[in-house]
Amino acid sequence: MRFRFSEFIYQLFSKKQINLDVIFLTFLVLLVDISGVVFLSQDHQKVEAQKNINVRTDQWVKVEEIRGTVTYRNYYNYENRPAKVGDLLHITSDEISTGANSSAVLSIDTAVGSIFVAENTTIQIRSFQIAADNGRITNLFVPRGIARLQIRKFTHRGSELNIQTPAGISGVRGTQYIASVKPDGNMLITTIEGSVATTAQNQTEIVNGGFQNITVVGEPPSSAVPFNDDASLTYSIHRQVSGFERSIVLLGFTNPFNTVKVDEMEQSLDSSGEFSLQFPPISSLTVKVTVETPTGKIQVYEIPIL
Repeated sequence: MRFRFSEFIYQLFSKKQINLDVIFLTFLVLLVDISGVVFLSQDHQKVEAQKNINVRTDQWVKVEEIRGTVTYRNYYNYENRPAKVGDLLHITSDEISTGANSSAVLSIDTAVGSIFVAENTTIQIRSFQIAADNGRITNLFVPRGIARLQIRKFTHRGSELNIQTPAGISGVRGTQYIASVKPDGNMLITTIEGSVATTAQNQTEIVNGGFQNITVVGEPPSSAVPFNDDASLTYSIHRQVSGFERSIVLLGFTNPFNTVKVDEMEQSLDSSGEFSLQFPPISSLTVKVTVETPTGKIQVYEIPIL
């Protein structure tokens, strides 16, 4: 037979066997029993909620120094503002970009080293990860510009610092090297100390200290060649006539790992270091050509176009 508490109370009242103490204790027992169920359910909900909390690793890249125009951006929250010393890049798509004649210095969360960001360069956070041995993995993306890295040896074997570019990926575990991304997306690696692994098209080339290599978009990395910190430039001037059109062509040659600017506009070099520019047949014109090596050595040439 199913017990009904309401009928039990009715019988007590109807038989005038009312015992207030009994009624009070009965209600108290039921209240405690119901409350116990509620409390248990709340505790269970807390446990389930905690299971759904994503553990966020304390990893970041910090802005230590700024010179000139440096911009912070995040495309997820549409934030776009001048960068400040102390800014932390710690979520996917956080990035800083330097303008002309500007630079920045970044540090990495574990004090593993620093990154010098040259002018007209963008560095973006791709991801942070924790290795099986609790090592830190930092993945950055450099779509353009020059980043000079000085990284000490990691304390965990699983730690990594990877620089991705449109052409490929460079990975280090403790070294000093320079990653350059040209306007056409090609990646140039110059290793000062240690070694760097460059990977593209499922092939990897190791670039040891004192060597360089280049990775062209869509191709595997080239073999490493000895580093040559030479900012020299050779050039020739040619006059061309095509129908009724006349022009002057400047052909320049330098180390393909150098950066070349003509009147402050960066030029694309082919694999041999050649570039060309076409000018109208003006009677008198002087062109300013700036050649910069990966280490920052600069040579300026004033070339008369007659």
